[in-house]
Amino acid sequence: LNRMWLSDDCPRCSESRCLSYAFKYIKRRFPKIGWVQSFADERCGALGVVYQAANFGYYGTHTSTFWELGGVMYHNIAMTRKNGAPAEAHLQANKHLAIKHRFRQFRYLYFIKKQAKRDVILARQPYPKRGTTP
Repeated sequence: LNRMWLSDDCPRCSESRCLSYAFKYIKRRFPKIGWVQSFADERCGALGVVYQAANFGYYGTHTSTFWELGGVMYHNIAMTRKNGAPAEAHLQANKHLAIKHRFRQFRYLYFIKKQAKRDVILARQPYPKRGTTP
């Protein structure tokens, strides 16, 4: 579940429906998987309301480095990975032109197997809301 994006033209609740289909597929195809982890990025101006609506639990935040080059944002991994994609090589070759940013990433977990909750070492927290600092 990497970089999910749906158009605003999609029907209401399309994000939750897509997540539901994905979880059903994962549960059937990969029965050993206990949970799905996803992040909402502050750089996108969101706190993860789609994950909140889909019954993900919120498990805190951390700060990550992002690089902006030519209007495109890259996670710090793209700056450090060797033998990566051509876009990563372009970023690394032009590091002197890139602008460094620090943004919060909000961690969400969805439990495909409810018993997997006992294996999580992080504490569930109240959902972040606009105007509050998680």
